Amino acid sequence: MVQYTTSVTATLAQVWQQLLYKIDHPENFVPGVSDVIILERNDNFVIRKMTITTANQPTTITEKITFSPYKVRFLLIDHPKFEGFVDNDIKTISDNETEMTFTINWKDKTTQLAINNQEMVENAVLKTKKYIEENK
Repeated sequence: MVQYTTSVTATLAQVWQQLLYKIDHPENFVPGVSDVIILERNDNFVIRKMTITTANQPTTITEKITFSPYKVRFLLIDHPKFEGFVDNDIKTISDNETEMTFTINWKDKTTQLAINNQEMVENAVLKTKKYIEENK
């Protein structure tokens, strides 16, 4: 498990709305995302398929996304190498400041070893923070 926390200069409601927007538009928040398709949507979850390209290597993944104030969980249901989930949690610091924590709990399907990529988590959080602060 890898975790990264930062503060965002935005209200809790503004950050929450952006995390919900992220479900349909991850390309604004996650580097290398393309070809986003919502396969299923209801009041309890969204099934999303998308491609992530890193080092010129595209990988197509499918996730089940659950959301309730103030947590969004991205559960991998189809990934060629990994299994697990990513949590996006937020909480109020003050009227115009929100704490945002991303936790990646992925493991290699073959070795069952935890993925420990702190840089990936930090980059995802900082890209999300920047987008929220510029678009609140």
